[in-house]
Amino acid sequence: MNIRHIEFFMEICKEKSTARASKNLHISQQGLSKAIINLETQLDVTLFNRTTNGLELTEYGKQFYNHATHILNEYQLMEQQIRLIKDNKRTSLHVGYAEGIFYMLPKNFISQFMLDYPEINIVFRRYPDKDCENAVLSKEVDMALTTAPLERKELKSLLNCKAKVYAVINRNSPLAAKKNLTVYDLKKERIITLNEDTKYSHTLDALTRYGIEPKLFINPSELAIQFDLCSANMAVGFFSGNPEHLPPNLTLKPIEEFDVSVEYSLVTLKETPVSEAMDSLTASIRQRIQEGLNWNSEEL
Repeated sequence: MNIRHIEFFMEICKEKSTARASKNLHISQQGLSKAIINLETQLDVTLFNRTTNGLELTEYGKQFYNHATHILNEYQLMEQQIRLIKDNKRTSLHVGYAEGIFYMLPKNFISQFMLDYPEINIVFRRYPDKDCENAVLSKEVDMALTTAPLERKELKSLLNCKAKVYAVINRNSPLAAKKNLTVYDLKKERIITLNEDTKYSHTLDALTRYGIEPKLFINPSELAIQFDLCSANMAVGFFSGNPEHLPPNLTLKPIEEFDVSVEYSLVTLKETPVSEAMDSLTASIRQRIQEGLNWNSEEL
């Protein structure tokens, strides 16, 4: 198994057809099918079923999809950072980000930014959300994308955004047929949410107000666990990010009388002059938000 095989698998998931996927990947359909067969042989499972609606993921395929998404994201980030470090002639920009916050942006945001601004040597560093501001204060990073509200007065915001929180539902759940969920619906489900030791705790606070006790708690870096449990129809979770990151068998549903949003900010030190590279990153994030991207994030 290699990264290319995982990319093949993800493209088939997207297109539900080896013919369309092979065309997008610029390889033969026979070569693509052989690669997937080799992958299934190595894993000793079947990843796809053929249906009248195209290729559908098996139970094993859904599990593989959840982990493959994370692997590709991490590989892409590693590859890009190594390539950038090799070229020290470009303007350097060190950016911190809170765990889980890149779910707010499209999957290809980092790679697209690097293509648009090849002259910027951008390096990303991940932090727990409560440590993100300190990373800027200590000048470990030039700026950071972190959850709001800000706690340190020495920081200034270059961009403020918010995104509404939705319930994460398996498409095969009876709840998926409903246009909107109610708080009563949630009371009958096994709930998974982020723990209280994070600035993302708005959802937990709202659940507590309605007398709903979550059964499972995760950290922002563990959203793949939530997707895994929801994909198995074993829990209802919550998500405020871009739906592109969801496994194909999950959907988002609004919750009546559950007005919870996550706010996030792009910040730097007040004393730090805003460089051209900082302006470029700010403009790129703003542009992706203003484009709409079929999800609910908005600039404040």
